[in-house]
Amino acid sequence: MPLFTFCGQQKEKESESGNESAAPEYSATYYLIRHAEKVRTDPKDPDPALNIDGMMRAKRWATYFEPIKLDEIYITKYIRTKQTISFIAQQKQISPKRYDPNTIYSEEFLKETNGKTVLIAGHSNTTPQLVNQLLGEEKFKEMDDSDNSTLFKVTIDGPDKKVETIIVE
Repeated sequence: MPLFTFCGQQKEKESESGNESAAPEYSATYYLIRHAEKVRTDPKDPDPALNIDGMMRAKRWATYFEPIKLDEIYITKYIRTKQTISFIAQQKQISPKRYDPNTIYSEEFLKETNGKTVLIAGHSNTTPQLVNQLLGEEKFKEMDDSDNSTLFKVTIDGPDKKVETIIVE
């Protein structure tokens, strides 16, 4: 029994001296988009569908993502995010996972998406917020309500984190 205790103490010392890495390193690519254009006829409707322009944009998103391998797709509870990625989900044969924008970013999410390429459809206030969380810095503010064409591509490779902002008309 003393040998076991000694080994345990030795391991703690190694850990304290920094010989073991403290934080896990992740590697993943995240594509984050805001939902496409929505119906605005009823300002009191909390869950409007996409309008015609939005459906056309959803098809353009599918064309954009056609050559890109995706492992997972995330959507919020709102129909507009589901409709925005519907063509992509069919094309890739991926069932979207529902997420809560306020709680998606976590150690568990990073573990679950480690080594994967992920598409996340969100909203004007939540998409930049998640980009910032992934980067570990406050770089982006809320998107303009008319911006449905900005794509954020966040690449994480261990400690290296970068973002590209791409406009897809």
